[in-house]
Amino acid sequence: MWSLNLAQKYHLPLTEPIANYLWPMIFSIRHLSFFLLVLIGLSSCDNTLQVTAPFENTAVVYGTLDMGNDTQFFRIGRAYLGQDGPVGGMPHPDSLYYPSIDARVIAVAPNGDIKQTFVLAESNNRPKDSGLFTVQGHRLYSFVFPSDYFTENGGVRQDFTYRLELRLPGNDEVFAYGETPMVNQFRIKKPTPIGIQKMSITATKGYKIEWKQAVNARIYQGYMDFIYMEMPEGHPEDSVRYAVRYEMPTVIGSSLSGGGITASTTINSHDYFTFLAESIPVKLDTLRWFRHIDIHMVAGSDDLATYIKTTQPSNSILQAPPFFTNVIHGAGVVASTQHLYRPYIGISTSSADSLIFGKLTCALRFARASSLDTLTCN
Repeated sequence: MWSLNLAQKYHLPLTEPIANYLWPMIFSIRHLSFFLLVLIGLSSCDNTLQVTAPFENTAVVYGTLDMGNDTQFFRIGRAYLGQDGPVGGMPHPDSLYYPSIDARVIAVAPNGDIKQTFVLAESNNRPKDSGLFTVQGHRLYSFVFPSDYFTENGGVRQDFTYRLELRLPGNDEVFAYGETPMVNQFRIKKPTPIGIQKMSITATKGYKIEWKQAVNARIYQGYMDFIYMEMPEGHPEDSVRYAVRYEMPTVIGSSLSGGGITASTTINSHDYFTFLAESIPVKLDTLRWFRHIDIHMVAGSDDLATYIKTTQPSNSILQAPPFFTNVIHGAGVVASTQHLYRPYIGISTSSADSLIFGKLTCALRFARASSLDTLTCN
C-alpha cells in the first residue's frame, strides 16, 4: 500500500474513470470533482506563482479485475504539467493519454512464481461520457481471461496476485505498477437459495439480507431490482414490464479470509415503500402487478475500500482531502471485485398487502387477482 500527494505536483484527470468504468452501481468519487474545482480556483488566483515542476512520467491507472467477467478493462492515462493549470490539458488527448504503451497483467502464485502474462490491447469500443475532459482520443486497455481460467486445476488461480506492469515501448524497465489479490466467490445466505423464498419487508425490524463474506473482500454493496407489470385497464395486450432499482447501504466486511463469517444489511420497510412511492409514477386507469425482486451484490477488495473511503466528501473546508493510490510511481487504483446475482425472489403476503393497500403506495394501484375480482386500493 503506497500513497503520495501527487495532486500537489500534477494535474490528475481523476474525476471520471471509476464512475464510468469500474463500479457502475456502486461507488462515487464526487469529492474529486470538488478537488479539481479547488485546483482550478487556486490556479486562477495568482498567475505569478510557479506551479509547474520538471516533468516526470506519472501514470494514472484505474481498473478492477472480476472473475465473473471474461474481458477485463483498465483505463491508463497520464498526469500532465502545464502553465495553464489544471484546465490546460483537459481538451488535449495527448496530455491525457500515452501515444503507445506496453501494459501487461502478471499472474503471480503465492510462492512468487510467475504463472501467466496477459498483454493488454488498446480498446476504443466503449465510448466515454462527456465531461470536463475531452472525448477525443479516448481509449481503454483490455485483456481476456480464458473461460475456464479460474475453475480448472481446482480453482488455484483465485489465490494468485495479479500485477499490472507498465513499460514504454522499446524499454524493458517497468515505470509504474499496481497489484491486487482476487476477490473470491461468495454466496447469499438469506434469502436462502433453497426453495421459493419470499422477503418479509413489513417485518418490525426490517428484512435482513445476509451473505457469507468473500476471501479478499473488504467492502460490499448491492441493489434490489423491483420488477412489476403495468396493464392499462381493459387492455391486457398492452402490458409492459418495468423495474426500479433500490441501492442498499455500503457494508464494510470484518474479515479478508472469508471463513464462513456472515455480513448483513437490513431493508427498512418504511424506507423501501417510500422509495417505491417516489420512484413509480401515479397513473390513473392503470393496474400494476408485482412480479419478483432480483438481488445484486458486489464485493470489493481492501484497497478499493480504502480508495472509496478516502474519496468521500469532506465535512470540513479546512481539511485537505486525503490522497490514496496503490499504483507504485503513479496514481489511481488497481483492485478486484466479485458480483453475485439472486433473481426471482418473492414477497410475503403481508408485504404484498402493504404494497397494495398501504398508505405509502396505495396510489400506485398495485393489484391482486382473487377468484371473484381484482383487488386494488382504489
